[in-house]
Amino acid sequence: MAISIGPSLRGIVYALAASVFIVGAAEARQLTYGSYLPPAHPTSEDGIARFVDIVEDETDGEIEFAFYPSGAAASANTMLSAINDQLIDAGFIVSVYFPTSLPVNMVLSDLSFYNADNAITAAAITDTVLNDCPRCMEEFKNKNVHFLATYATPPYQAMCKGDMSDGFEPAGLRMRVPGSEVGRWVSQIGGVPVNIPNSEAYEAMERGQLDCVIGAVSWLDSLSLAEVVDSVVTLPMGGFQGGSLFNISQQVWEGLDDDTQGIMQDAALQALASTVYAYTAEEKTARDKAKSEGIRFVDVSEDMAERRDAFMESQIEQSAKTARERGVENPDAIVQAFLDNLEAWRGRIEGQDLSEQEYYALLKKHLLSENGQ
Repeated sequence: MAISIGPSLRGIVYALAASVFIVGAAEARQLTYGSYLPPAHPTSEDGIARFVDIVEDETDGEIEFAFYPSGAAASANTMLSAINDQLIDAGFIVSVYFPTSLPVNMVLSDLSFYNADNAITAAAITDTVLNDCPRCMEEFKNKNVHFLATYATPPYQAMCKGDMSDGFEPAGLRMRVPGSEVGRWVSQIGGVPVNIPNSEAYEAMERGQLDCVIGAVSWLDSLSLAEVVDSVVTLPMGGFQGGSLFNISQQVWEGLDDDTQGIMQDAALQALASTVYAYTAEEKTARDKAKSEGIRFVDVSEDMAERRDAFMESQIEQSAKTARERGVENPDAIVQAFLDNLEAWRGRIEGQDLSEQEYYALLKKHLLSENGQ
């Protein structure tokens, strides 16, 4: 059988060249799952690995996965074509890397400044794609992808070189941005946006090609950015909330029976909950560790905070405008569906101290029942 990745990736030897088979397991279906991020990242260790483990366990080994992290199967920029061309069976797809191939789903990514709580946002995004945006599902299907669920990061912040003891002065700073919308924000405040995958951010900072990385504070640990960062700007600057972390190729999906499809969909929601809670815990740990190591956390001026709020409000009109330019008809309906779901999930979650299991139960109750599953 193919080497399987369980809930913990540490100490596991990954299959990097080909699946390994053991005599007597010939009937098991061997599938491949790719990610461009390292094995210790929450999307790998608590997300994909969790999904894989549940599916393998619930199917009694009839389906097995070989998981290829760190771009071993496909890079961030080639993941969609790798699945579409049937080179791999599943992979972490980030829509901001494919704005022309996934323009419908990009509508949701372009509303990233509305991500104030990753548990609420992850549920709202997944709800929108599964239940209120058939065009989102169809767009993935046309690329041989069957969407199951995706996650959201905690709100992004700028992690920069320099102690910024005089405050955050963004003019002229080269900042890694996760897509065009955050790039638009950086340009608006006088910075220089640089659109590269987060997996390349450390090297770019080390070589002096970047001054700041806009991303999750947990990356200080998971991507080792604490080694090259001196300051963190506490102002929220969007976040990841698009694409598909949990999916299976449409071709494979259509060949599965109803029970197996149900197992995969449920596994995706369990893994979504695991990813969100792991990311949140890692964020807190990384923040506390960074402070203890002397990394400065810098507040911004009231004027900068107000500019950020105005930018967030502008995203509603701007995301629809950009989508129309990309050929998407009536993008306003997608925007409104997301905002409505965001409000609904805020009502279910905000102010409650939910356990991971309670959060998963809410996802299952509202997402699958509304999806007719």
